[in-house]
Amino acid sequence: MGKTRALRLFGYAVAIALTATGSASAETELKLAMKAQPPTLDLHVTSTNTVRNVAAHINEGLFAFDSTFTPHPVLAESVDRSADGLTYTFAIRQGVPFHNGDELAAEDVVASLDRWLRRSSFGRTLAPYVSAVEATDRSTVELRLNAPANFVVTALSTWRAGPFIYPAEVIEAAGDDRITDYIGTGPYRFVDWRDGQEIRLERFDAYAPVDAPADGYTGRRVALADTLRFVFVPELSVRRIGVETGDFDVALDIDPDSYDRYQTNPDVVSSLGAPRMTTLIPNKSGGPMSDPGLRRAVQAAICVEDVLPVYGGAAFWRADPSLTWKETAWWSDAGSDLYNLCDPDLARTLAEAAGYAGEPIRLALSSGDQSKYNVGLVLEQQLERAGLVVELEVRDAAAHEETLDTKSAWDLMISEHTYRSHPILHSHLQATWTGWWENADRDALVAELLTAPEAKAKLIWDRIQRLYYEDAAVIKIGDYFEHHIAGDSVTGYANMPEPFFWNVGVDR
Repeated sequence: MGKTRALRLFGYAVAIALTATGSASAETELKLAMKAQPPTLDLHVTSTNTVRNVAAHINEGLFAFDSTFTPHPVLAESVDRSADGLTYTFAIRQGVPFHNGDELAAEDVVASLDRWLRRSSFGRTLAPYVSAVEATDRSTVELRLNAPANFVVTALSTWRAGPFIYPAEVIEAAGDDRITDYIGTGPYRFVDWRDGQEIRLERFDAYAPVDAPADGYTGRRVALADTLRFVFVPELSVRRIGVETGDFDVALDIDPDSYDRYQTNPDVVSSLGAPRMTTLIPNKSGGPMSDPGLRRAVQAAICVEDVLPVYGGAAFWRADPSLTWKETAWWSDAGSDLYNLCDPDLARTLAEAAGYAGEPIRLALSSGDQSKYNVGLVLEQQLERAGLVVELEVRDAAAHEETLDTKSAWDLMISEHTYRSHPILHSHLQATWTGWWENADRDALVAELLTAPEAKAKLIWDRIQRLYYEDAAVIKIGDYFEHHIAGDSVTGYANMPEPFFWNVGVDR
């Protein structure tokens, strides 16, 4: 199967409206195999996909994207934008209970949005434009801007470090720390976390769904299974074989080499996921990678055709310079003359010009993420061919996450980005995101992008992408497609970029 079909599978998956097919019998459970344990279930503070895979069943936001990535209300009833574009008034759905029995109110939304604007990489993108978030009554919230911005509802719809709503008392109790009291309004409630083994969620019987057809992440959400068990299985073969034997119902992030075998296996349903993106992130806050000349040397050394095959055969990857996906209106080739140079001699020359004297460059890797680890091994070889000294520092998933939050603890890291329909949803547009890219020109261009008429916005994004390449702030490797499998008894699974398991049942 070639790239064309891979893209067609994705296009088909996001084009259809998800409907709840199948029914849940008494005491059914979905057993879901994940490659790593999440570091937290606090959705505001991290963009890690293992966090969303679990916690998005517990907490909901005001809006979410449908299958065409158009925002629709979830906890909001409606939104009204003032004529001057400076005030957004959200009517909050009434009669929506939290898992602790309290009813959702405007004060919960205000507390959650205030924290999200401070803590989330995406929230901090919107924060400079926000002058106030206030409850005008129990079911109405006003978000006031100091300048018009064209992306407010889009930002409020994102899942990645997204504006999920928690009870106000949970926000207050957490203070500056991570939330540990996992209470939301979602179709499943948190029950138990067995460290290193699994997280268990159960159906929330009092859940109040949206009264609209299910479509993408929006519309009616039904907990068809009584229990969701997210089991942490770092061994890829165990995840894969577990679905074959019925020990797991779904396994995420499976090796691409097994794709063909499942096309003829009637007991396993195999899916290529949405296109994702692999990048190498230099730590620009200090250390050797704070020098843009050395970053350009690293960029020049990379041969992407030698890196991307770690994701499998040609159907599973593509070399592409754009920091947005071909499937969006924002695809760009700006800066492509600096992409995939694969020139170790040029890299060596650039490093010498930057004054590089052989100091170790620390590449942080997680032992719980095989694909990133394999990418790191190839990059180590390529950079050392260019005369750069690379030290691989491998930690378990939790320690790796903590390392990336510490500015002095690493020099390079590998990031894999889930599909986004708008460039504003890129976390690395913010100087506060891991990698800490301080750039006044970028800030000025982003401000233009967020307030520009639609006809001019794409040209501004082209300029931003060119700046990415010139500053080697985020080094694009390429795009890849993930591989997920499910038992044939699983019903209703939607192959969206972010996996979810409401409206998903199992017929045993």
